[in-house]
Amino acid sequence: MARKVFGDSLKNAMAQTAQREDEASLSRTSPTVARAQASVLEEDKHATRLLDPGLIRMSAVMDRIDPSDGLDELVESIREHGQKVPVLVRRLADGGFEIVYGRRRLLACRELGKKVRATVMEMTDEEALIAQGVENNARQDPSFIERALFVAGIIRELGKTEAARKNAQTVAYRALQIDESLVSRMNRIATGIPNELIRAIGPAHGVGRRNWEKLFRLCEKDPAKAARIKDRIPRDAPAPARLEAAIALLTPAKPTRPEPKVDDRVRMVRKGNKITLDVHPDLMPRMEDAIRDLIAELLDRGPDGMGEG
Repeated sequence: MARKVFGDSLKNAMAQTAQREDEASLSRTSPTVARAQASVLEEDKHATRLLDPGLIRMSAVMDRIDPSDGLDELVESIREHGQKVPVLVRRLADGGFEIVYGRRRLLACRELGKKVRATVMEMTDEEALIAQGVENNARQDPSFIERALFVAGIIRELGKTEAARKNAQTVAYRALQIDESLVSRMNRIATGIPNELIRAIGPAHGVGRRNWEKLFRLCEKDPAKAARIKDRIPRDAPAPARLEAAIALLTPAKPTRPEPKVDDRVRMVRKGNKITLDVHPDLMPRMEDAIRDLIAELLDRGPDGMGEG
């Protein structure tokens, strides 16, 4: 049985659209044939069947940085026990199919060379993306940056014009069930950090928005450097540590004050309002001249220059 992934409003909208189309077609046939066709059409909309994985293409908007990461365990599970949960695909106008959710199960079946059990539904682009986001949020634990990339992908695919951008943002916050104001922020972060750098870091599960936003700000300040550091990220470190490394690589070094030169020929001791100088005889003539010049300069500045005692 297919899992429930839509809200009632979306489900009802889909049903009403399909019903209108079906009624227009069935009105031209006899009642008996109409009932038979209606039964077939309804079954076909929610049919679970075995499909050749080669007929199913990946969607343009990915919800994982690397869907194949850790796939070996799933491959062995399906090899031993079979595919227990069907994937969801939508039918395309050219007769092919596009995955809505269940990418890892699809990839595992491809690797095993076996057909994938899939639920086939008629869905618009918006419906497919909302279903993908809702299901993946419930099924897995996507990291912040994976969710941000998903938001950016929705806006990229659906918001190609200024008029369509608002609708794309609406689809994004409905798909992820997040505050609408967070959609724009997540899109800026995902598009402001070079994609190659994000992939070098990885999903970094457990790391929230603040660290990724910090990296985004650093990339904004020096985009050329941000594009170069991916090869300097330690690949053998956990993803959160790789993120910290990226932040460290882009953080400007603090300027250091030069250490005063140590010279035993001059020693100065201050006690209260008195300063005592112990000067080597060789430096004494130049030191006296320097002190007189300094005192004269301070006196010429007046009280403001000297300060109040």
